[in-house]
Amino acid sequence: MKIKVSLNGSSIQDTINRLNQRKKALKDECLEIAKRLAELGREYAEQGFGGALYDGDNDVKVHIEQTENGYKIVAKGQAVCFLEFGAGVYYNGTGRYEGIRPAGVVGIGEYGQGKGKRNAWGFYDNGGLVITHGNPPYSVMYRTAQQLRKELPKIAKEVFNKK
Repeated sequence: MKIKVSLNGSSIQDTINRLNQRKKALKDECLEIAKRLAELGREYAEQGFGGALYDGDNDVKVHIEQTENGYKIVAKGQAVCFLEFGAGVYYNGTGRYEGIRPAGVVGIGEYGQGKGKRNAWGFYDNGGLVITHGNPPYSVMYRTAQQLRKELPKIAKEVFNKK
């Protein structure tokens, strides 16, 4: 963006006003990009969690929340960490988490009462015994972030070229 400024009071003030308008427009455009990415990310995450195989109750719900500077994608439910990072030593060799495991999230087979260290274990669900090997990590949020990184240039071009 080129701006020509004459050295007189009205031209300088006019330039300041135009720069302030552009600053506000740029902030609005960035928020629009963030919102579009968050909405798309919510869809990806819902599909990912919804398609994950899980012996327990897949109670994951995904939504977006506006923050001070943009938006965030939130996944809630008892199954989120089991599905994102995996559970059970059975999958430890073939189903590693794709991203960097956050501090405080234990590795596969290290959770709870040591049940994940077994090749299989059982629990009762609706009166029946369920035998499980755990589940592989689905890396839903990690994969969602990777996909949004790919979508960002396209969405930014759409937003910034809108006039």
